[in-house]
Amino acid sequence: MRKKIIFSVVFILSIAAISSFTKATDLYMPKNIQKAYDNKTRSMDGAPGSAYWQNRADYSINVSFDPATRIVKGSETITYFNNSPDDLNQLIIHLFPNLYKKGNSRDFDVEFADESDGVQIEKMTVNGENINTSPESKSIEYQHSNLKLRLPEPLLYEKKLKLKIDWNYVLNKGSHQRTGAVDSTSFFIAYFFPRIAVYDDIDGWNDFAYTGTAEFYNDFGDFIVSVTVPENYIVWATGTLTNPEKVLREKYLKRYREAFTSNNIIHIVDSTECYLQNISKENTWKFKAKNVTDFAFAISDHYLWDATSLIVDKKTNRRVFIDAAYHKHAEDFYHVAGIARQAVEFMSYRFPGLPFPFPKVTVFNGADGMEYPMMVNDIAKEDINEAIKLTAHEILHSYLPFYVGCNETKYAWMDEGFTSFGDYLIISNLFSVEDANFYFLDDYRGQAGDFLDTPLFTTSEWLKRPVYTYNSYPKPASFFIVLQDYFGEEKFKKIIHEFMNRWNGKHPTPYDFFFTLYNVSGENLNWLIKPWFYEFGYVDLAVKEVSQKNKNYKIIVEKKGNIPVPIELKIIFADESEKLIEETAGVWKDGKSLYPIEVQFLKKIKSIKLIDKSLIDADLSNNIF
Repeated sequence: MRKKIIFSVVFILSIAAISSFTKATDLYMPKNIQKAYDNKTRSMDGAPGSAYWQNRADYSINVSFDPATRIVKGSETITYFNNSPDDLNQLIIHLFPNLYKKGNSRDFDVEFADESDGVQIEKMTVNGENINTSPESKSIEYQHSNLKLRLPEPLLYEKKLKLKIDWNYVLNKGSHQRTGAVDSTSFFIAYFFPRIAVYDDIDGWNDFAYTGTAEFYNDFGDFIVSVTVPENYIVWATGTLTNPEKVLREKYLKRYREAFTSNNIIHIVDSTECYLQNISKENTWKFKAKNVTDFAFAISDHYLWDATSLIVDKKTNRRVFIDAAYHKHAEDFYHVAGIARQAVEFMSYRFPGLPFPFPKVTVFNGADGMEYPMMVNDIAKEDINEAIKLTAHEILHSYLPFYVGCNETKYAWMDEGFTSFGDYLIISNLFSVEDANFYFLDDYRGQAGDFLDTPLFTTSEWLKRPVYTYNSYPKPASFFIVLQDYFGEEKFKKIIHEFMNRWNGKHPTPYDFFFTLYNVSGENLNWLIKPWFYEFGYVDLAVKEVSQKNKNYKIIVEKKGNIPVPIELKIIFADESEKLIEETAGVWKDGKSLYPIEVQFLKKIKSIKLIDKSLIDADLSNNIF
């Protein structure tokens, strides 16, 4: 009898699993992604599969920078681990500074003076064996921003190799695209070192050509980096500074250390007086970072420096070091350390509600708005509200794509959409609801429902602006608003937490998110996911009809667009009092386009207005009765 019961339970669970699989695979799935599920590297419940694997690269880099010549010169050792089931006969190495190489295609024009000869490989060895790097070499091949290296012998499963590269290039002075000179003696230096591309279970080698718009996709690894610069320059970088006593004079070293335990803003450098240990013509700053996807650094000889810290995990009392480096004329930056502190606190305790994942974060007053692990490159803003938004947005990227390593080149909506939604929450809750919106929202509103309005699942790498920005920022951010509204704040956070816990330090696709969503919620959400991500369409709710019989009112809301969003009706009575009627997007799950609302009011209605809760309704003219 017991055997029969066990068999019945197993049989029922198997049928449930098959049913879940069938429902989930109603979503369109490209063949390369389907193959990953067939190979069990990914699971239909949204978790990494039983056969999931991921390669890894650890970097030891010695880099020097000369502000006078703008030459970035480095020597690095990469320890690369092949955890894939494949024997690798080649490596693809990204050379991102080749964005500025003469003759390379770009998504924008650069100043003629910034065009360069690209990254110059001086020397390369694989496991100690010299590689011929001359133009006639059969071992290497340059492909736009990539270098294809044919290995002397295959790198086998569960084996590693050591790749050593000496290289140099000239940093751009103008045409600042995520990296370059900020002023004559301040520089933000990113995407500067040769790195091994991601080899994954979806596409094999991710050999995308970097042309300036789509962002990045890197493996996780440990970094040990030494940055050598002339005396009187401070270096800020990814990771923890391991030799502060070697580079800072005692007074500034004391302030720096004080900030690690202080809740107050400490002005480490508040003047242009000498603050460095001038032990030679150069100083070498040493940094360590564990399990990150990138490394960036910045330098200046005249920036001010503020710092503070914050407990982000009350169970362990772990603190995060938060600092801001800025030009004395950047008025908004006098507040940035405090803004960053409030933002990190909100992230750790409110949304996403997971302790900030890194030991520090630096906001550097650069010439862009761009995120890196533990580093932010932000331009100064005249409007303090814009400074708040930019600071919160870039720091929030610490969760996606740096804690959860999604592929920005293909699915920019995963990190930009999530982050835009998150900074919307931060600004709404901490600062001003009126100033909370999404980047590029106004531009998208003017194009919503037009021919530029393409499905969100379209691969980011092949989109150009403005379509790239619409699909990366306002549209997916609106989706997260709809999702939170549907589930409620607590259940929504539970889903986000589960997704982040499953994919921390790994590489999820959108399907891993969708299937986690289905798995944790216990619902088949194809009715929501399909129109939002796979169909051409737009948001448009309208008040179609209002009828009255005695004190009874019937209000019919029409879903004129195909994308489901919540209903929020504001009823204004003749005496100017108001009442809200709210329904989640779930009212549209049956596929109908009309939703009747029957209510009874003792007072006469003056007007009815549909509030655009999604923020992206394509036609607001039909929202008022």
